Amino acid sequence: MRFIPISKLQPSMLVAKAIYDAGDKILINHGVRLTEDFIKSLEARGVIGAYIEDDISNKIVVQEAITAELRAHAVKCIKDFDLETTINISKSIVDQLMNSDSIMLDLIDLRTFDDYTYKHSVNVAVLSTMVAMGMNFKYDELTDLCLSALLHDIGKLQISDEILNKPGRLTEEEYALVKTHPTIAYNIVKDRWDIAATTKIGILCHHENVDGSGYPFGLKDSKIHRFARIIHVADVYDALTSKRPYKEAYTPADATELLMASCGTLFDRDVVEVFLGYVPIYPKGSTVILSDGKRAIVANNYKYNTLRPRVIIEETGVEIDLTHDSSCRNITIIGIEDFSEK
Repeated sequence: MRFIPISKLQPSMLVAKAIYDAGDKILINHGVRLTEDFIKSLEARGVIGAYIEDDISNKIVVQEAITAELRAHAVKCIKDFDLETTINISKSIVDQLMNSDSIMLDLIDLRTFDDYTYKHSVNVAVLSTMVAMGMNFKYDELTDLCLSALLHDIGKLQISDEILNKPGRLTEEEYALVKTHPTIAYNIVKDRWDIAATTKIGILCHHENVDGSGYPFGLKDSKIHRFARIIHVADVYDALTSKRPYKEAYTPADATELLMASCGTLFDRDVVEVFLGYVPIYPKGSTVILSDGKRAIVANNYKYNTLRPRVIIEETGVEIDLTHDSSCRNITIIGIEDFSEK
């Protein structure tokens, strides 16, 4: 399968991965041929593209980090504000990730605008847990961190959608209100005896920057709990790569470039370095431009060398390995097919 941006989808293309609506009901199932009406409907809902099946990409398999069923269950629990079940959900997410054969977030997000806060929270939880596993957190720490990430934005549920989804720039008063959401979230959970103190601190401080310019306290460096430092990176990455009413989605390459450029100011460098091992710059199925002018589809990524994946040349179907093929050492990726209008 391969990812095709919404602007390049064509009728008769075969859908390789189901696309869901806000209620996690299938909009278009895998195996369905696209029509002009289907494509217009996806575009109207804010979907940035679709995975399609064709002869050149039929051997590429893009897997979910966690099952669609667990993801849907997590979204529902957060939406229903079912804290008891959400605590158990955090353990299920950790268990699935720990039992996975290959942990990389290779999937381009196909979310619609609807229910962004809930689905964003699940993505941040998965990303944060991956990073923490790479930093050798113990099991209890992983579940506490995962829960913190699942609940990090629940304070936004008390802020109007008109402000959260405002197409234009926020006023000073509106931005000040948005900045209260970590404190609101913390106040919701602070008296819960069944939620760890570290989980609560992660929720409260996930917008603190390592240079002291963040909120709510302006903490710096090691004074920011490591839960918060991890969630901060995952939160910003997922927000950047999501299409919103007020912005287009960044490509994973653009988003990771921003993370790297902001090390030492916004983000903890150690966290970003581990993060980049789990989130490929060029996800499986994406189309990239090579330095020799050829277009290629990413077939597989290497955890510690995500700049040089295995790719399939689009014109010929020939597969080359940018990491291991000695004949390809002078070939680099110079761009990724964009799916936004920045």
